[in-house]
Amino acid sequence: MSVSTITARFISSVALASAMTVAHADVLEIDLGGAAVYSFNDFKSGSGRVDGSILAGRDISLANYSVNTSNTGAYGDYAVVAGRDFTFTSGNVGYGSTYVGGTSYLNQSGTLNGPVTTGTAPADLNALATSLTQTSNALAALTPTASTEQKWNGIFINGTNSQVEVINLDASWLDSSSWYSFSNLSAGATLIVNFLGDSATFKGGFSAFDGYNVLFNFADATTLNFVNGFNANVLAPKATVTGGSGTIYGTVVVNDWNSSVTIGTGAGGGFAAVDVPGLELVATAVPEAQTWAMLLAGLGLVGFTARRRKSA
Repeated sequence: MSVSTITARFISSVALASAMTVAHADVLEIDLGGAAVYSFNDFKSGSGRVDGSILAGRDISLANYSVNTSNTGAYGDYAVVAGRDFTFTSGNVGYGSTYVGGTSYLNQSGTLNGPVTTGTAPADLNALATSLTQTSNALAALTPTASTEQKWNGIFINGTNSQVEVINLDASWLDSSSWYSFSNLSAGATLIVNFLGDSATFKGGFSAFDGYNVLFNFADATTLNFVNGFNANVLAPKATVTGGSGTIYGTVVVNDWNSSVTIGTGAGGGFAAVDVPGLELVATAVPEAQTWAMLLAGLGLVGFTARRRKSA
């Protein structure tokens, strides 16, 4: 029996019927169509860079900023996708097009190395946000496989030598912890770390996670602050990120972004798809915007044909 796959990404349908299928699965993949970061609402920064592409459901506002230095497009060749307005005061947008759903406010000090497009968005960002939020909640509901303890200003994690470990940590522990100690974790394992609480501040010691496939999941957090960087992916559908410093090497999903923290690629960047035992996620397969258009057109044709037959 083959295992069906539900992913936190758009599933492009080959047949129109598959666009309406409800599926169960336990394979987790965090995929933003090739983008490095997705902010459900706004993405704003007064300095810094994102090595990949940026998605935002509403406004993107950048100054002294570099985008897509890695020259990898999202949903085709897009370096920037703004659901509403795009304000670009200074900096450089590398390879790729810029999609703006509302109004562009461009300064001559900002360099765009691709065209600005309007009209139909390259992807349904609202549907993607819904899928990612469902994924975060499903991960938070998993039964932990590892035991944890905080003492001596550190956090001790004892796993089961499995290829996938589910680790629940109290987010308040981060305030008084500066290092991690691992035991019984398989080399290169996937670590799903659920931080429990409505806020978190990352102060350091995260080099212990290097070499693992790591997802930091914040199902309930509404505020995040990154004081130091790390090699891990972030899924925080309710959180606003403000201030901070350092570099996050990984895929980042938040509700709002107002920070100069760098989002980079390279070692540890991106989440590798993995079979997660016990994960039960029910979601509607979400096609890209073009597929929705095909689906609606097909349904319209069916209705038109039915009316003709009835008249006849």
